[in-house]
Amino acid sequence: MNVSGAPAPVSVRAELTEQWGDPLQRVSGKLSPVLHDWLRRFIELSPFVVLASTDGRGCCDASPRGGAPGFVRVLDEQTLFVPEESGNRLLQTLRNLEENPGIGMLFLIPGMPESARVNGLAEPLTRSDPRWGELPLDEGERERLLWGSLVRVTEAYYHCGRSSRFGGLWDTGAIERHRANPPLAKRPAAAPARTHKRPSEATAAEGPLSS
Repeated sequence: MNVSGAPAPVSVRAELTEQWGDPLQRVSGKLSPVLHDWLRRFIELSPFVVLASTDGRGCCDASPRGGAPGFVRVLDEQTLFVPEESGNRLLQTLRNLEENPGIGMLFLIPGMPESARVNGLAEPLTRSDPRWGELPLDEGERERLLWGSLVRVTEAYYHCGRSSRFGGLWDTGAIERHRANPPLAKRPAAAPARTHKRPSEATAAEGPLSS
């Protein structure tokens, strides 16, 4: 099985399209190049987002971000600002964005099965940039934060709540059970030893991973 990360062959897409048909117009029609009112309001109410980024070799990373509702700022219908705390200091997202500006964002609101998805191009911005003073940050943020990302939206859309419902993401019974009796430890006792290289670290001679 080839797991090199290359796009799926066109024949596979054609096969699936033949089986499933084209997407409904109401589905494909929801893709928007700008943030319409519902999307803007959702982001302003959201305290949590997952950022997906990719380095220059195609290795992906998905990283959560959280804050007060609306911590990701909507600057206009096509621009967001994502503030960055110090976090774990691995700077994986920053490293990826320096090689590839493409970014995907999934916004969630606790208890709401629907989500908002935003794709775009991100530009890392540091406190030394003259534009920093123009950002709508409070004084605490302006002094505490060292960097963030300006995101130019290329595609945004509402995502229905089916997956959240199927997964029981906001099932209050499951949440209470897990609070009372966590199904696993909060964190592993120790990080497992690294036994293989990431594809980005493999030499050209090694070629793609396969099995």
